Amino acid sequence: MRIRPALLFAASLLLHTSGISAMSPLPFFQRVERVGLLCVVDADGGLSADLGAGLGDDALCGRAAAVLSDLLASGPAVTAFAPNDARIADPGTLLLLVHATLRPDDKGQGGRLLALAATLQRTGSVGGAPFFMTPPQALALSGGVEENLLDSMLRRLFHPLAKALGANP
Repeated sequence: MRIRPALLFAASLLLHTSGISAMSPLPFFQRVERVGLLCVVDADGGLSADLGAGLGDDALCGRAAAVLSDLLASGPAVTAFAPNDARIADPGTLLLLVHATLRPDDKGQGGRLLALAATLQRTGSVGGAPFFMTPPQALALSGGVEENLLDSMLRRLFHPLAKALGANP
């Protein structure tokens, strides 16, 4: 009869320590209450005018917020921020800066190259942002930016971040 309580205690310790070992050792991702997005599109010349559905700062942030919210279904809230939003400096905010660059393809066939990169910042974090957390993504375009292609690029860009945030409370 005495063995049963000891087994229950040992099992609870085992479950508790397995949860701890699943956490990232990076304090940067712990206690994130919200992910705030700031986005900028850098299009060379008049390229942004003929992108079909359009790719501006607000449109990019809207797509990025939707994709990241989907990846973080049970994680912190994702919100597109306006510049100078007071929540940027909040210690519970993980700031995600998304930069899209659109340039003419150097092959001279009228194509374009779209590159996406993301930078992480956090006020008051014990540790710095991880190096190369989100590897840049690039896509050769012959026409406008299709929403499903952009979403696919954003999913690949944000997948490591979603994985890190999912492992931390």
